[in-house]
Amino acid sequence: MKQSVGLYQEQSLRLAMTQELKQAITLLQYSTLELVDFLKEQSLENPLMDLKEPSIHRELSSSRVQRLKPKKIGTTTTQTFSIENFSKHGETLHQYIEQQLLDTDMTTEEKKLAKRIIQHMDENGYIKEEPVAIAEQLKTKPEIIIKALNTIKQLEPAGIGAQNLQECLLLQLKRISPRNELAEAILENDFTLFAEKAWKTLAKKYEINIKEIQTIHDEIVKLNPRPGNRYETVEKPKYITPDLIVQRHQNHFVVSLNEEIIPQIKIDKQYESALKSKNELESYLQEKLQQCQWIVKSMEHRKHTLVKVMEEILRVQQSFFLNGPSSLKPLTLKDIATRLEIHESTVSRATKEKYVQTPYGLFELKYFFSQSLSGRHDEEKSTKQVQQLVEELIKNEDKQKPLSDQQLTNILQKQYHITISRRTVAKYRDLLSIPGSSMRKRYD
Repeated sequence: MKQSVGLYQEQSLRLAMTQELKQAITLLQYSTLELVDFLKEQSLENPLMDLKEPSIHRELSSSRVQRLKPKKIGTTTTQTFSIENFSKHGETLHQYIEQQLLDTDMTTEEKKLAKRIIQHMDENGYIKEEPVAIAEQLKTKPEIIIKALNTIKQLEPAGIGAQNLQECLLLQLKRISPRNELAEAILENDFTLFAEKAWKTLAKKYEINIKEIQTIHDEIVKLNPRPGNRYETVEKPKYITPDLIVQRHQNHFVVSLNEEIIPQIKIDKQYESALKSKNELESYLQEKLQQCQWIVKSMEHRKHTLVKVMEEILRVQQSFFLNGPSSLKPLTLKDIATRLEIHESTVSRATKEKYVQTPYGLFELKYFFSQSLSGRHDEEKSTKQVQQLVEELIKNEDKQKPLSDQQLTNILQKQYHITISRRTVAKYRDLLSIPGSSMRKRYD
């Protein structure tokens, strides 16, 4: 069979992804600190780009923004940022311990070994590896490792060097004066029963009443399960800077971009005469000028999109900005995209790792998006609102008769007309790091 060969015309519609468009999309999804890093890199490669770095970046490290759960920092209506935006303090745990080793009576060789041992310590202050395993790695005897570990465990903060939570709490408890030998015995011999709140069993075994167990529990919960966590990690201090600011002016809110932390881009004028000449240098500089102009245009596009998206979030979540987090409404990325007649992916990029300073604190933009549940009179409730209700109900419960997940479900349905399953309530409680009713029960 013969095959015919010919030319055919076909009409199709395609979006050409230009370099300028790619750059605009990339800059949009950058966090502020990632954007600053990008601009610095470009300024090093482009002699025409002159960056005027803002004061906040001259004073602070431009490390990546810390991925934290949004944290309230109090009402702020000016473009200044609370010191609480910064994580921990500058000294690392390893540095703090090494400094203390200098004051011990260990020999020089023992101190060197101890420094190598603390490299196995995690950010919470635990050394979870067995002494035998550490000894093999450091090519020494286990008893030498154990001796060094015992010295480390006597240093500050109390509880460091422990292999697990049980030992960590026990190390702290033994430093409290006067010593509570009963509490120490329970932690050392019956930690699992204590953690599971099998207090009747413990009361019977130690021939004491449940109220005494409750008192011991209240003392132990004051201890720090992660003693190293208040110190910096090996990385430089990280901080959160808001990309956007929402301020209230009389009866309305205003959205503004936090431009104080973004370097200003200027074209270096000393190359103007070279741009007018007709040689290879002029060709090179024209290319760099075009790159610089692309970046400036992409920056303007980023600013416009961020403000536009935040203004639309503000319109939908007006009740949040008036009354606080408990008034958050259900909202999806698609809702904002539809309202602004832009693609959902654009909204996703615009809200990725971006933070906004509000009258109620600092929040990640993703915070304002959540699914809905049916509520009173068919009004939709956001999942965050329901979580806050669960948290509030547990906070105000009778601690001697704490609410079970089923009781919480019943209250939400009867008092708030929110249709929800017991399993979902349990999931929300876990997300809030709230233990079950049996673990919340008190006996006094």
